[in-house]
Amino acid sequence: MESIPLVSVVITSMDSSPQEQAVTTQASSHTPVWYRILVVDSGRDLFKYKSFFLLIFVLALIDKLLKKYVKLDRSSLPTIQEMSIQSADYVFTGLPADVLALISDYRTFLVLAALFMFKETISLWPSSDMRRMHRNERGRFGIFASLTAIRWQQVGWDIIAVGATCGVFMLWAVSGFVMWRGGWQILASPWWLVLFAMQVGLALPLVMAGFSFSSKLAVISRGAFSAKLALFFKLFTSARLAVLSWIFFTGRIVLESIFVVGLPALILFSVDHLILRLVLATMIATPSYCYLKMASFKFFLMVYRPYQLVHNEYRHYYQRLYET
Repeated sequence: MESIPLVSVVITSMDSSPQEQAVTTQASSHTPVWYRILVVDSGRDLFKYKSFFLLIFVLALIDKLLKKYVKLDRSSLPTIQEMSIQSADYVFTGLPADVLALISDYRTFLVLAALFMFKETISLWPSSDMRRMHRNERGRFGIFASLTAIRWQQVGWDIIAVGATCGVFMLWAVSGFVMWRGGWQILASPWWLVLFAMQVGLALPLVMAGFSFSSKLAVISRGAFSAKLALFFKLFTSARLAVLSWIFFTGRIVLESIFVVGLPALILFSVDHLILRLVLATMIATPSYCYLKMASFKFFLMVYRPYQLVHNEYRHYYQRLYET
């Protein structure tokens, strides 16, 4: 008897209904499904997909801003202990007033709107392109056709999904803030800030998953507005989806922190020659970011496969993946 890959069993058994399990088929390959999707397919499709290479322009812009506005004077930096105490004091005593001031300033909402449009550029637009690619609809100028394929209803749905993700995260963060601030008032120790930061950090993978899944569900052509929203909230109500997403996006955050942020930033700060600086940073950041974005789309297809709406949208992709 042929063995069923462990991840395939986990994905289809933890909380899928009988109707959802009906669309799940057994992989015919001896290679584990998760390996074929996240490693083999993601790496192969990366070379067919060029939308994310706009990151080179972003790196050049970041380099320009860093060199113009960021100046580090290492001689005046405080000690770690001083920084810890000052940071904890500010977070638990000064931050609430600053947050209220920001909320009352209309410019805050302009900045949030600009950030959302940036998110649409680096997430919704590429998701539209990848949707067309996985449905064999991507032509020669796929990246531009994918932009024109986006509808305002999809942007509106994405606003609600992103807002819901931020709302859940804020409830989690505020509850932790109230709890750890009480400890700070009893004993002024920087460890309360460490505990608060750990609690916030635990939620970041699911926040990243929410931002990622919102774009991928938004571009689906089928399904009612409410049906896609119900699928999106599975991220917070399904133990299977939440656990697998937390594991995957924790790994993505670690890898992006090293290869997309850390090493390129070190190069941009330390290398003086402009061309060499941009080439080195691009060679590290661009393929890493492109691969992780492609793997994220493949991961979405993997964990949402049991759900009829997603399965119908990418039926031919699933047939090629699981029947060959």
